[in-house]
Amino acid sequence: MQSGTNIRDDSTFLGPRVVAVTFLALMGAFGLNLSAGQFFEPLTGTYGWDLSLLSLAVSVNMITWGLFQPVMGRLIDWVGPKVVIAGSAALMGVAFLLSATISTVWEFFLYYGVLTAIGFAGCSSMANSVLVSKWYVRDRSEMLGKSSMGINIGQLIILPLAGYLIATAGFRAAFTGLGLFMLVLVVPAVLFVVEDDPTEVGQTPDGTDNASDREQSVLAAGSASVSLKQALFDRNFWLASLSFGSCGFTLYLVTIHLPNYAADLGGSVALGGQLLGIAAGASAVSMWVTGKMTEQVGKRRMLAGLHMIRGVSLAWLALSTSLWQLYVFAVIYGVASFPVIPTVTGIIGDHFGTNAMGGILGTSWLLHQIFAATGVFLGGFIRQTTGSYELAFWTGAALLLGGAFLSVLIESQPRVTHPTASTADD
Repeated sequence: MQSGTNIRDDSTFLGPRVVAVTFLALMGAFGLNLSAGQFFEPLTGTYGWDLSLLSLAVSVNMITWGLFQPVMGRLIDWVGPKVVIAGSAALMGVAFLLSATISTVWEFFLYYGVLTAIGFAGCSSMANSVLVSKWYVRDRSEMLGKSSMGINIGQLIILPLAGYLIATAGFRAAFTGLGLFMLVLVVPAVLFVVEDDPTEVGQTPDGTDNASDREQSVLAAGSASVSLKQALFDRNFWLASLSFGSCGFTLYLVTIHLPNYAADLGGSVALGGQLLGIAAGASAVSMWVTGKMTEQVGKRRMLAGLHMIRGVSLAWLALSTSLWQLYVFAVIYGVASFPVIPTVTGIIGDHFGTNAMGGILGTSWLLHQIFAATGVFLGGFIRQTTGSYELAFWTGAALLLGGAFLSVLIESQPRVTHPTASTADD
């Protein structure tokens, strides 16, 4: 690969392997954490546990995950992302192995609601985004997009795998198999393949030659000077994070309530899962395309565009009266769904640098989860009190419109500047 006078030799540069491992880690982390619904029916059938009680465990998981995002972010700043990702992936694996032994509902709350969520906080998007951002500056958006495709592939592969294992071998074997996936594949890959920083192995971000070393040093020095406290007093942090919050509200509103809405319109129980699978597939394609387009379009413009597209999809959903309209929604929504994550990560990385990015991005994720929990609750409350999801979907569309407006207010010139970093947002 050649760019000006800077040359990258991908045969020796560790960056592509870092992206591949983070892809695997995100595939496992999201696949396991989103698999809980697959276990509801066998757990209810075996122990008679109420569906609402099991759903509460999911809420506990979401809240715990959100609360531990800043904690894991600070740990990443102190000890580096490699140790945090590997340890957190191991915790998720152990929690699933323990779940294979459950016989009381409090064990499910502890193993899935708490331990799995803590592990997820340390090996999901935030941690892996920090790691990729340390290895790439010029190509950050593209590589974050490629890495984040693991989120979608995890849903497309792990969720059906969980269902297959439950159907053929029982829920205990499914818990065991998924736990071993993390312990046998993900943890060793993180420990033995990746490094925290390119300088640890005598390389530079993007794998450029020595002509860019001085520029990279300037970036590192600027990164180290931006603390979480400074970020909290920076308007760009709040603009990006509150915009990200509109993503959280609508992401979980759709993920949790779309199956029930499909049933309201006369669909089968399985239709909701099929629609989410279609959305995940569309999102995977969009991850690839937006990752290549973001540096040309500009991150804040891309974020605003994604919010607008998702807002249109929520408005379409609110007006839907037939099942065919749900398939259209799934595609449009998927296109503008998970690509928001690497886009926001890139904005925060550009403005505040990567050396102290864990605590800053973790705090942004906490706000995302607060909005997410609100979206899940309001969706159910509005459906119960009005008999329809229409108001909930219109609320989500309005929040996304607000998120798009906040996105364009983000300053185009990053706080941490660098000649090779993308600042072309104007």
